[in-house]
Amino acid sequence: MSDIVADLLRLSEDPNADPRTRRRQTMERLVQTLLAMAATEMGSEDPQHRHSIIHLTTIIREMTGRIAEADDATFSAIVREAAMLIRSLQRRQADAARFTVH
Repeated sequence: MSDIVADLLRLSEDPNADPRTRRRQTMERLVQTLLAMAATEMGSEDPQHRHSIIHLTTIIREMTGRIAEADDATFSAIVREAAMLIRSLQRRQADAARFTVH
């Protein structure tokens, strides 16, 4: 999971960016990652799963400003939960790929 957290927490190109800007960028990366994962679910036999990913992504996108302004503990908890979600989705996709006939 630490590799996902590291990817999400990669700092902006601008070393002078304030913490709120970096947090906002982290949330934007999270949204992009989840949208990419939802796109790979297009052929999924479970359309509800894809819908759930998109719904969560929409919520995160709409709350990005508030999340960026959250205290450190709350922000860290959100990022950890996001990392666990992404790891779970990656495992699900890997498991599905093993049983997919090409």
